[in-house]
Amino acid sequence: MIPPQTLEELSSPLTQWLCRRSGHDVAIVRMMRPAAGQSNDTVVCEILADGVPAALVVRRQKASGSLFRQPDVLREVRVLNGLASSRVPVPKVLWSEPDPAVLGAPFFAMERVEGVVPTGKPSIHTVGWLPTLTARERSRLWAAALDVLVAVHAVEWRLAHRFLATGESDGSSVAGHVARLTEWYRWAAQGRAFPITDVAAAYVEDHAASMAPTEEVLLWGDPRVGNMVFGDGLVPVAALDWETASIGPAERDVAHWLFFDEFGTDAVGIDRLPGWPDRGETIARYEKQSGRRLNDLAFFDVLQALFVATTLIRQADARVAGGLAPPGTRMGHDNTVTQMLARRLGLAVPELSPDYLAHRGHS
Repeated sequence: MIPPQTLEELSSPLTQWLCRRSGHDVAIVRMMRPAAGQSNDTVVCEILADGVPAALVVRRQKASGSLFRQPDVLREVRVLNGLASSRVPVPKVLWSEPDPAVLGAPFFAMERVEGVVPTGKPSIHTVGWLPTLTARERSRLWAAALDVLVAVHAVEWRLAHRFLATGESDGSSVAGHVARLTEWYRWAAQGRAFPITDVAAAYVEDHAASMAPTEEVLLWGDPRVGNMVFGDGLVPVAALDWETASIGPAERDVAHWLFFDEFGTDAVGIDRLPGWPDRGETIARYEKQSGRRLNDLAFFDVLQALFVATTLIRQADARVAGGLAPPGTRMGHDNTVTQMLARRLGLAVPELSPDYLAHRGHS
């Protein structure tokens, strides 16, 4: 079976499946793929269910070219279902389908949460919704968003998310995570030399054992403002993208948040908008709201940057396979993330690859 690829090819089998699962006469009125999203094939659907308008989102596991070595879209379903009764706002999962015969890969459908997602290239500080707000509004939005991350880390994960635990304890979770991350990184590298990320991988391997034992919490995996939907009053009404959720130290999530804040400001020479707090203020608020002291952030800064850099290697290879970049492209070597890593590790900072700039929409 050749998996359906275009929206037109998806429409018929998806309509039939929705009719069966919902018990209603469903007609798909409109389908679209959002601009954001790399790990799964995401489709937004406007439907009529027995003539009543509704909207939902379908997330299908990529049949090939996934960012990750062992993609599992149904794992995300379990994460979302476990959060349904928590203080963390997440979309409601409607139905899931493990049989790849339906759409070529497992998938699930969830409610579409209405609101605004702060996205924009090269930065949410120059493009999109954030610049239209006042400084006071931005400050309120930022605080409410960070408090969602605090709420994630307060979830009693042993009740609903124990399946995410690796069985490691007594501080070994950092070393175990580093081992899995570097294994994935070297799988993505496919024996090729990537000088900056090779040094980063060696750095986290060398320092993992010295990380102090710390409390384990539920980790979002990809916490950032761009993965939230905001409703009236600038309040987050949905936290999105849970495919990399796991159990581990809170510092991993906080470092990921700080990475994307820097990625959209200092790393690309863009001033943060008035009212948008900096790194120090972010750490201070997180510690105050969570009652948790953050340690060893310099290590976790490198760890999370290596994670994002590995996704760019995979994205570069996907662009080559799709004819969007030439073989031998430098996109996976010379990008904003490797620049950030080079500065942290005291290495020569590369110039940005033209293919990376094209990927980011600069040309």
